[in-house]
Amino acid sequence: MRGFELLLVIVVGASIVLGVTWGADVLPSSVSPMTALQQPQAQPRAAGTLEAMAMSSATQNPLQTPDAAMAQPIAIPIENTATPGTLDTAVVKTPVPFSVDMTGVEEGDAPLIEQAPGTLNILLLGTDASADQKYARTDSVMIASVNPDFPSVSLLSFPRDLVVKIPGFGTDRINTAYERGYIANYPGGGPGFLGLVLRKNFGIRIDHFVRIDFQGFIKAIDTLGGVEVLAECELHDTFPDKSSANGKTDLDVYPGRVTLSGKQALWFSRSRWSTTDFDRARRQQKVIRAVIKKARNSNLLQNAISLYGDFRNYLETDIGITDLPKFIEIAQRLGDLQMKSRVITFGIVRAYSRPSDGASVLIPTEKTIPFIKEALSPPSGNQAQVLPVVEVYNGSTVADMEFVAAERLAWEGFNVVAVDKMPAPEFKENQLVVYTTSSKGSPIRKLVQIFNVKQQNIINELDPSSASAARIVLGENYNSCPATASMGQDVTLQTEQEKLLPTPTVGVAAAAP
Repeated sequence: MRGFELLLVIVVGASIVLGVTWGADVLPSSVSPMTALQQPQAQPRAAGTLEAMAMSSATQNPLQTPDAAMAQPIAIPIENTATPGTLDTAVVKTPVPFSVDMTGVEEGDAPLIEQAPGTLNILLLGTDASADQKYARTDSVMIASVNPDFPSVSLLSFPRDLVVKIPGFGTDRINTAYERGYIANYPGGGPGFLGLVLRKNFGIRIDHFVRIDFQGFIKAIDTLGGVEVLAECELHDTFPDKSSANGKTDLDVYPGRVTLSGKQALWFSRSRWSTTDFDRARRQQKVIRAVIKKARNSNLLQNAISLYGDFRNYLETDIGITDLPKFIEIAQRLGDLQMKSRVITFGIVRAYSRPSDGASVLIPTEKTIPFIKEALSPPSGNQAQVLPVVEVYNGSTVADMEFVAAERLAWEGFNVVAVDKMPAPEFKENQLVVYTTSSKGSPIRKLVQIFNVKQQNIINELDPSSASAARIVLGENYNSCPATASMGQDVTLQTEQEKLLPTPTVGVAAAAP
């Protein structure tokens, strides 16, 4: 049963956050009246290599089997809240049929991204509509790529304003594709149509989908007894709340360890008053990680079938009981869950003012597909040799900053092997103690950039026998809030060219170089 439980956590836990996205505002559209959309009969997914497409991308190297880890990353301590009892529901609805009609892939579309055999790409969708309402925009689009061999889960978030080619509708924001699949009576419905859009524009194969609504999200978090996240940025917003005397409730979050109820987690993930889509996507992935960690460290899922049946009232998905055996074998080997997080940001896409209506949108660049390929691949296979080993110590008076910094470094691809609090006196500024004597693959420049370390605060204590490459000591000047709008461009890709892809031309003029 344990393998079943963990699988359920991955599928439901990784999807529940996505019901928290953004209001139901209607965005301007560049689409002319609906043109005839051909509706071929659904066909089994074709095997083998598809024809070369115009949207070129670099060849992906074969994935290698990971070597044994030389140094194990430490677990960032997050306290668990009390675990409530299981749910008392046993009815499991029939899964929703799902297919992506591969006959819709044409010459000129993106080539299929190669992934390791057995990899499953799960499309995670969030709307503000209830799960049985088809005509709603999916303003949250995320892919969870599950690799069975490492094993690992890689999360990739798409900005809702990203312009893509939509068959039969010209070009428009990606968040309009789901609804249009139903409007056009596409054989695979909204999920299948969005899967086709992702395949045609970016070469992504979609195997399963999950969509959940607000109430399902709140219920899932509360069933876990709440979750704890390590907040990076200060966040203030006010939300409608029927349970409040004045009909609204303030959410005030400060950097550090934060415990969230289901309602608070919803607000934390959907707030947009003072933040961007990029920041919201990062917060969503934080909550996903917290959900998975909490569920794995608790004994909540004693009756996984009942839990699944209860949540089926809030879910639209093709994943059913009969699909679970193929997941169970993967879940049984996810002892140390390796997770990777990526958000498509500026530097990977570009801002553009649409001539047809002046709307602010995002358009792909030549970095978009290489970034997606990197994002969907597992964390670096040779963990011990590839990941730089670092230590994090808090020399400031602000609580929990060592854990916030350690989590960010883990997201950035570092192996954090020590986290602690420095004894008094407090440090006024961030310091970097360098132990590594090798310049090859040195993480020093990256650490200086992340923590904005002044040159006079870089201390050389070179030690070729040290297991750690460096130690970062956080001072009072440590700013834990990252520049989320541009973090994607810090990822090393196979190409660094800045040219635009030959995509969206209907309603989007070519951008100036």
